Amino acid sequence: MSNTVSYRIGSLKNRHLPFAQVAEMGIKGLELVWEPDTTAALVKAALGSCNLSVASIQVPCPLEDQNLPKTIGAQAAQAAELGARYLFVSAHAGEKMPKSEAYDRLRRVGDAVAVHQVFLAMETHPDLCQNGDQMAETMKGVNHPWVGVNYDTANIYYYNENVDTIAELNKVISHVRGVHLKDTFGGYRDGKFPVFGEGIVDFAAVGKALREGGYTGACAMELEGGTFDPSKPEDLAQKVARCVAHLKKVGFGG
Repeated sequence: MSNTVSYRIGSLKNRHLPFAQVAEMGIKGLELVWEPDTTAALVKAALGSCNLSVASIQVPCPLEDQNLPKTIGAQAAQAAELGARYLFVSAHAGEKMPKSEAYDRLRRVGDAVAVHQVFLAMETHPDLCQNGDQMAETMKGVNHPWVGVNYDTANIYYYNENVDTIAELNKVISHVRGVHLKDTFGGYRDGKFPVFGEGIVDFAAVGKALREGGYTGACAMELEGGTFDPSKPEDLAQKVARCVAHLKKVGFGG
């Protein structure tokens, strides 16, 4: 089974591009930034007859918040209503919280999302998922079937030196619950992310690793940085279309 390619479009109130235009590019799914007043009903109404579905939603994940399981549980219910399979989060233990406590809190969040059969997918960020080894350590510590990683093909270079995205992906392939597709020139802390095919990420190899590892879920194009400027919609649309074309060219997605 091929992975569905989705597009991280921003929030319902602040979309990078119109839904209809995204659908015309052949994109089937969306990653949506969830705002406090967003509801599944509002999203369905905004999508209308566009041939798009919500594959994932981004929600805050402040581990220090004692009410986090309840909050994220409610958001998981909204995601499930839309058919989204995972919540994309950036989670950090920080300097004051021991990792053992962070793991325990993530387990409680895992219990909350499991009720709705929606995964929690932790982004490739410090200080819990900076690289493959740290991701594996965190997944072992959390040890929850509904808590996994969101593997970002470019962040792995941004936050680490002397790494290879396929090698790092293979370290945690069994824990992948979400994916961000992003290209990079490979520089440490280099925030310039190019159009797909202009950087070093081998998307064909990424797709092969995901298939062989058993991940058949959505892969969201996270097109950010100065190259992809939402204030220039015509230029942005042209670059998004080029990214889609590159993925098709290398056989990524269905």
